[in-house]
Amino acid sequence: MRYHNRYGTILLSFLLIITACHSEAPKKTQLPIGSQSPVDDITLLMRAMTGSFDSYRFDGTTELTKPLSDDKKDSDPAPVPLNYKAPWEYEVLEAGLTHYYHHFDSLFQAPQYINILAFDSRYSDRNIEIIAGSDIGKNAAPISVFGEEAKALAAINAGFGHGGPDYFNSGILKIRGNYYPYFDGEPDSLHFVGSSAMGVDSDGNLLFRLRNGDYWENWPEAVSALAGGHALIVDGTLHETILHENYYSRIEQRHAGRRHPRTAVCTDPNAVILLITVDGRHMEAVGLNLRELGYFMLDLGCKNGINLDGGGSTTMWIQNKGVVNHPSGNQAFDPEGERPRKTAVLIR
Repeated sequence: MRYHNRYGTILLSFLLIITACHSEAPKKTQLPIGSQSPVDDITLLMRAMTGSFDSYRFDGTTELTKPLSDDKKDSDPAPVPLNYKAPWEYEVLEAGLTHYYHHFDSLFQAPQYINILAFDSRYSDRNIEIIAGSDIGKNAAPISVFGEEAKALAAINAGFGHGGPDYFNSGILKIRGNYYPYFDGEPDSLHFVGSSAMGVDSDGNLLFRLRNGDYWENWPEAVSALAGGHALIVDGTLHETILHENYYSRIEQRHAGRRHPRTAVCTDPNAVILLITVDGRHMEAVGLNLRELGYFMLDLGCKNGINLDGGGSTTMWIQNKGVVNHPSGNQAFDPEGERPRKTAVLIR
């Protein structure tokens, strides 16, 4: 009998412990970067890098929507409005161009560092431009060199550079009315490379389009054009391939479905252009998969947008500030990890 009483006491204690645990108020979970064991840090980083959009949760508190002044010569221009609520730091570079940035402790339940250039050409005499290395007398160069040599105000990396010496881009490349040699013969497993493109018309408006099957047709409406990777936002909705993660090959799944550094460009309904870089492959900034990036861009108010080359290529440079993100090429969380690229998008 005393054995039964002893087991009953143990069982009752166990049930009381479980009840107490469940009665505690739920706590918000965050990735505990900087744990005691290096192995734990690596495990946490791998879990974060393979996370899905199901953890998608924004908790910002500040909305920057003050309208721009109609006077281009306003000595204290307001920031270009950014719809997404978050505790952004920002700097107005000049009328019509604002640099937003923030280091999120937990965005998609992981640390992220994001830079955005918000450009409204209605309040600026500058233009968005696409250039190739040959425009600055080089085959390839770091984005900071592109920006400095072209005397630009800001620059980001652009298309996927094909390894062949005669090609400047994977997919269509057109600059100031001239078509440049571009590669368009990827195997089916890499068919997403060069599959969508951004263009700039004669009025400086940004255009978007998809590749027609296996090849690019001429694009007469675009004075300049450059192919990127996946289309992300089409007419205000997430592109079907990204939404359903309907990827053709393991290579595409690895590129799109895992978290990496990202570069993207989009426009909102007011034709404001957003140039976006998302750092990744660091404990301080994990990166996003394409579905997460697409949802984030929808929250920014993007109506149309595409993914450009990312990974170690992701770079944002600003005049008098230098590289403002953390390119992953040197595996350190600093601005020194640039890699040479063949194309760039400028604000000049």
